Amino acid sequence: MMTSPSPALGPLVGAYGLVGHNEHLLLIRDQDASAFRLPGGQVRPGESIEDALRRSVRAQTNVDLAYLDFCAAVELRDHTSPTGPALYELALLFDVTLTGPDAARSSEHELRWLAQSDLHQIELRPAVIAERLRNDALTVERPWWPHRSS
Repeated sequence: MMTSPSPALGPLVGAYGLVGHNEHLLLIRDQDASAFRLPGGQVRPGESIEDALRRSVRAQTNVDLAYLDFCAAVELRDHTSPTGPALYELALLFDVTLTGPDAARSSEHELRWLAQSDLHQIELRPAVIAERLRNDALTVERPWWPHRSS
């Protein structure tokens, strides 16, 4: 009997924050992960995107959001999950300001504030978002980042 690979799960919706403070960007790393990522997470069924972002950033930093504004939508195909099959995710990125950025702390996640010039020194996922952040390619004129097959 031949088995075919499991199809990607999705489309899932994620809400992630570009959290800036003093010319630095906040990145997080889960305890079981090797790569950093933007704060945020999956939108739960029945939950608004804004509520999901507020919930997940609060859980990750112990600080509330003071401000958020839509920035970009990123289509992530075959985005790998550390614990399961490939994911197909629509990641919504928001420009986020925390109420007290200096108070951001977590016992479950490593939090790191990095200048854009230091982003090349760490592993940052997903790669498409890392590339845009490293190349300063976040622009108001290009809010949609479609998946491109190589």
